[in-house]
Amino acid sequence: SPRRNGTVTAKVDRVESCTDSGKVQAEEGFWVAVLPFEYSGNNADLTALAEGLTEEIVTGLSRFSYLKVISRSSTSRYAHESVDVRSAGKELGARYVMEGSLRQAGTKLRLAVQLVDAVSGAHLWAENYERIFSPEAVFELQDELVPRIVSTVADMNGVLPRSMSETVRSRTPEELSPYEAVLRSFGYFERVTAEELAAAQSGLELAVRKAPAYADAWAMLALLCVQEHAQGFNLQADPLTSGAIAARRAVEAAPSNHLAYFSLAQALFFQKEFQAFRNAAERAVALNPMDGNSIAFLGDLLTWAGDWDRGLALAGRAKQLNPHHPGWYWIADFYNAYRQGDYRGALSFAHKINMPGHWFAPAAIAAAYGQLGELGAATKALRDLLKLRPDFAATVRKQMEKWGPPEFLERMIDGWRKAGLEIADAERMADRSSFRETPASPAPK
Repeated sequence: SPRRNGTVTAKVDRVESCTDSGKVQAEEGFWVAVLPFEYSGNNADLTALAEGLTEEIVTGLSRFSYLKVISRSSTSRYAHESVDVRSAGKELGARYVMEGSLRQAGTKLRLAVQLVDAVSGAHLWAENYERIFSPEAVFELQDELVPRIVSTVADMNGVLPRSMSETVRSRTPEELSPYEAVLRSFGYFERVTAEELAAAQSGLELAVRKAPAYADAWAMLALLCVQEHAQGFNLQADPLTSGAIAARRAVEAAPSNHLAYFSLAQALFFQKEFQAFRNAAERAVALNPMDGNSIAFLGDLLTWAGDWDRGLALAGRAKQLNPHHPGWYWIADFYNAYRQGDYRGALSFAHKINMPGHWFAPAAIAAAYGQLGELGAATKALRDLLKLRPDFAATVRKQMEKWGPPEFLERMIDGWRKAGLEIADAERMADRSSFRETPASPAPK
């Protein structure tokens, strides 16, 4: 933004008055500030829009319990002033600073937003939003733009959690504060490995001992325990029960914490308590409708639970919230197309899943190619799958029975068999399963 490329023009007395509070917040770490969005024209409606966007983004970010957001009243003094982002961050004690500007050309409006690491000066994220502007639709425009901006930077896959998690990633569990242990745990969801889960879990176990009333730590511990069960990592005897206990501790500690209900919903899903799962899922969505990550995963689980319309609606909403979403947001769409026999559509969604190092994407691709009879491509996908999970044929039933209904699992198994994977019938699972490589043949015309 041009107005913030210069030096601080604020008065010296104001700088001195906020220095102490800025130092205190800087020592606490990872505070986020949203500077007043700039509009330099004389259109009163656009002035109001700039103010409204700033205020609602602050409110939206504050819905994420793991973000420390500086109040609007503390940043409002930067309105109509030219200020360097790094200097403002230092004054406010903010590690991260968001700024934006509005420009108009006729009926066209351009909103430019960027997020800066005020310590290094690095630009972490920037986006331009171009819309047609109508004074009668100011609130509708705010309602469209604010959730996209907030979700893109704030949910568990967002720019802020990724940056914060990487900052503390190299520290041992003992070196982490409870808050930092929560931030560190976000890194698991980028990698989804047993090693990453174990490292994050160690930090969280220490965190809940140090701060037994800290809901976010209990919620993240619950999520990781449930993930251990869901992914079959086998690091402890009964991770699902441990996850359910931790999730309930999170809800008890903070009954209005959306992350607590998100963790509880996942535990209930895998415990097959589907009505209680649905209730917890809807509560999580209501508490934070801007959390694209929670909405996407709960949509995924709702489809597995048979609520296809609601699940697909949530999955679609999550993709709209964050255009830079992870590939797994497409899993619900894959399920739906595959169950309906639309294997070409399922294949298209499977290619979008793109989870490097995880077995599900090649498994989905292999099943779809198998159903389509494109055996050369199916064989390649199976090779990719078995590099990641050599025991897949022997373990797939036990693994996928945790997630979905038997009839869907059997249809997936049918696809893998057609692709060339030998999988024993349920009553013969003790038998050895093996991979039968099928010669490539041309795809049917």
